[in-house]
Amino acid sequence: MVVLQNCPDYDYDNVKKAVKAVFDAYGGIGSIVSAGQRVLIKPNLIARKKPEEAATTHPAVVRAVSELCREAGGSVIICESPGGVYDKAALRSIYKATGMEEAAEASGAELNFDTSVTKVQNPEGMYLKTLEILTPLTEADVIIDLAKLKTHGMMVYTGAVKNMFGAIAGVSKAEYHFKMPDYDSFANTIIDIFLSTKVRFCLIDAVTGMDRDGPTAGDPFDAGMLIGSDNAFEADRAALHCIGAPVKRVPMARTAVSRGLMPENAEDIETRGDLTLAEAKKRCAGFVVRYNDNNARLHFSDGPVGKALEKLMKPRPVFTKKCRSCGECARHCPVKAITVEKGKIAAVELGRCIRCYCCQELCPFKAVKIKTTLVSRLARKL
Repeated sequence: MVVLQNCPDYDYDNVKKAVKAVFDAYGGIGSIVSAGQRVLIKPNLIARKKPEEAATTHPAVVRAVSELCREAGGSVIICESPGGVYDKAALRSIYKATGMEEAAEASGAELNFDTSVTKVQNPEGMYLKTLEILTPLTEADVIIDLAKLKTHGMMVYTGAVKNMFGAIAGVSKAEYHFKMPDYDSFANTIIDIFLSTKVRFCLIDAVTGMDRDGPTAGDPFDAGMLIGSDNAFEADRAALHCIGAPVKRVPMARTAVSRGLMPENAEDIETRGDLTLAEAKKRCAGFVVRYNDNNARLHFSDGPVGKALEKLMKPRPVFTKKCRSCGECARHCPVKAITVEKGKIAAVELGRCIRCYCCQELCPFKAVKIKTTLVSRLARKL
């Protein structure tokens, strides 16, 4: 079941009322959190972005969920591993910039500064039967996933399932990009990581999402709603229906469907709340999704030449004049394909680039654009 709940803006009273309505559709917060339980809230805090930039879960949503969990008798900790360096100083900076400090103080929640990891068993995983995730996740009684409705350069869409990639500590994320450069393999890895975390409930902040060049360089998009469910795959399927993104063109979705985790048709999902699926979809009219599969109708050989051609025809990162030579892109490139010289625009070696678009995702100045090649654009018209 998925709850589609109207939430017109981030006025705190409106947000708390809408969040409460989502939980009430499941029998109330008491059906999810019991007195004495340790509740971990996992927002999307991808980078040091202000709430109004629409790249991170809004602090009003985090505060409302935290308050309701505390009212149910739970103790609450807000935990995230953003992209890049993962240490106490980085977390402190992220929490402050994204409004989490204020949300925690207002709700009585704790901010996590434990940067250790713990190995867990993951029998449901396809590739990852064991892996290391953030220790606080393993110590929580209840995990609530607070995602943001956004597009994504590599995965096309990021929501409830993708949000739990933050269970992997800091720069270790780059290792997964390096080992799984193929989009479907990486999508299956994302699913495995999600399954390892045992999320109890998810809520997608779609009050203001992000379209076009997400997850950090896109445009804010006002959808005015929250999407909640105890099944993250169903929540994401409903969200994809709303933004008009076909399952077959979203790597995480098509792999989840093939694994029997996500319903192929959104209409098969039971919905509640004060919005119907059709009404929620109407809210997202005009939402622009960037796809990265324009070469799907072209068939390349399995040999080195075919693979090289396919790689070169994929959308590529292009560095614009907004680049300030800060070096963030080079530091976090999984394959070290980027070079930066002071006072010059960063350069990428396309032959080594795996098209993970971490450079775009982590650029603090929105200096990276994802461009398609001419041949790729022609292929789309075939």
